Amino acid sequence: MFEYVQEREMGSRQEPQTLFYVITAGEVLRNDPGKLSERGQNQILELANSRLIAGVSKIYSSSTSNGIETAKILAKELDTRMEKKNCLDAFNLGISWTDEKQLRETLLSIWNDEEFSTPKGESLSEARERFGQCMNDIGRKHPDDSVAIVGHTIMSCLFYNLVTAAPLDIKEWLMTGFASCATYEYAKTGWTLVMSPENSFLSDPTCVSDWLPENLFD
Repeated sequence: MFEYVQEREMGSRQEPQTLFYVITAGEVLRNDPGKLSERGQNQILELANSRLIAGVSKIYSSSTSNGIETAKILAKELDTRMEKKNCLDAFNLGISWTDEKQLRETLLSIWNDEEFSTPKGESLSEARERFGQCMNDIGRKHPDDSVAIVGHTIMSCLFYNLVTAAPLDIKEWLMTGFASCATYEYAKTGWTLVMSPENSFLSDPTCVSDWLPENLFD
């Protein structure tokens, strides 16, 4: 079960709390979503040097190649360890991100119905539960610590929805930035949002809608 609280308590700390930096991978290549673009690599370098992330003892990454590439850059710049975890993997759409026709139909379907999935994919509901359970497990292993999580833009939206109960909206996902960073706190009493996903500090910020094919939903 996911431990959930919506509002941050501002009083004295009653128990150990874990600070989580939830980071989306840098911008990826359009013809190969598994690899970061040159701009995406630079975005992650800027994030690492922004001082937005501090005191991280470990970075956990999805096992997808763009997540690993992102985590390796961060680990080197922040001089810390990284570990791959399959439960943090990108949302399994079940189709190719380069097939525009299928992409248009499938993306609209999954955001209109969080229980919808393609035969080879998963639903938003399933992905949210998977990611939430994984985050709880990591939180319990790191009491009174700071860790970074590297994942997919959809997973960032799903976790934000899980903690804040904000509605799932395709428009919010389309505006999600690459190399964005959100901050949460975890304790036995649940999760709290400290800072919403943000990447406006980048010199060349981009978001999901910039990366998808033009006029995809027109």
